[in-house]
Amino acid sequence: MRPVPLRFLVLPLLPLPAAAQGPAFQTPGMPILPQPPSPTADSGQADRFASVFNPAFSFIVDAVLDHVDADRPAQDGFAAELRTLEIAAQAWVDPDAWAYFTGASEDESLAIEEAAIHYVGLGRSTFRAGRFFVDFGKQMQTHVHELRTLQRPLVLRAYLGEEVKGDGLQWDHWIPVGDEAALRWSLGAFSSLLPEEAAFPTADVALEVDERKQAGDLNWTARLTGFRDVGTNGMLQLGASARAIPDYTAVDEADALEQPGLESTVLGLDATYGRVDDSGERRTTFGVETLWSRGDTGFDLDDPDGTPGTGDETLSVLDDTVFGWYAFVDHAWDRFHSAGVQYSTVEIPDAAGSDVSELEVYYTLWFSEFHRLRFVVGAAESDLDGDSLTFAVQYTGIVGAHGHGINW
Repeated sequence: MRPVPLRFLVLPLLPLPAAAQGPAFQTPGMPILPQPPSPTADSGQADRFASVFNPAFSFIVDAVLDHVDADRPAQDGFAAELRTLEIAAQAWVDPDAWAYFTGASEDESLAIEEAAIHYVGLGRSTFRAGRFFVDFGKQMQTHVHELRTLQRPLVLRAYLGEEVKGDGLQWDHWIPVGDEAALRWSLGAFSSLLPEEAAFPTADVALEVDERKQAGDLNWTARLTGFRDVGTNGMLQLGASARAIPDYTAVDEADALEQPGLESTVLGLDATYGRVDDSGERRTTFGVETLWSRGDTGFDLDDPDGTPGTGDETLSVLDDTVFGWYAFVDHAWDRFHSAGVQYSTVEIPDAAGSDVSELEVYYTLWFSEFHRLRFVVGAAESDLDGDSLTFAVQYTGIVGAHGHGINW
């Protein structure tokens, strides 16, 4: 049997210092196109009596200009947005520990999106501590400017949130399986994994978890994934993920309503197949991911007289299981040009049982590894907001060495 190529095992598992951003979102474990050489794993660290310290810094700008033709007049027209203004740093603290942080603009302030240390001194195990994106599926670990598409898939935004990061600990371990496969799992415990911004929130309802809690009320993530060679140029990856919030409270401050003792679990299955042609220049990737959101999944506010705060309001909890999925195909014909299509559909956790779907077609042009243009056409069909058609141009510019945590 042909052994798994070393790059398929090492690149997804070791947090080596990254060069500037690669040409497109790379699915870990999948065949990759040739990349510029990365710097050596020199820690840049010094002893306690020296003033020399040389972490790798980066600065990222991600901006979007779009035009939306929507059924709702308020959503029509042109808009320009600086989506992300990000500064990041990474360095080897010592030969066995790698640390990084990412700060991003949030309104008029700078928010710490990630700040974590990876300890890699235990062979095939890695321990991560700090604040970082959750290990769920194929795209929740990825910052928005690093996606293949303009936005995160609709089903992820609906069930998990635009971004989900938590303060906590995570253990990762991987093992080889025969000569052509590898298996990896992770388990994380966090203080809170509530979405900071859900795609379809109930108006005026905020979600909260207790600051201090019993061990059983911690928020959890788990992932099991593996990949193997398929033929001479292909790679297949399968995965299963879970995110659990055992206890949270829904609060409607406007009407002084509160529903404690709620719980939420999201489960996911994913499959990704990638292939590089014989020349090594062209890469095609197919992927699909399905999600189930279970438990207390949504809320319905009933206000008979239509006036908040009069005392006749009630907050109902919806405890149905809802389902959604997305699929994509992406083709890169060299390091600088790629195109693809992604479709996602989702059941919304509301009293009406609404459905929403989203289609995105894109073309990405890398002028170099430091700046990128993406052209996007998106169409949405929604029982909530009606239909819309979007034309967008995204520009991403990178200064310095840029890289985040490992995405399996």
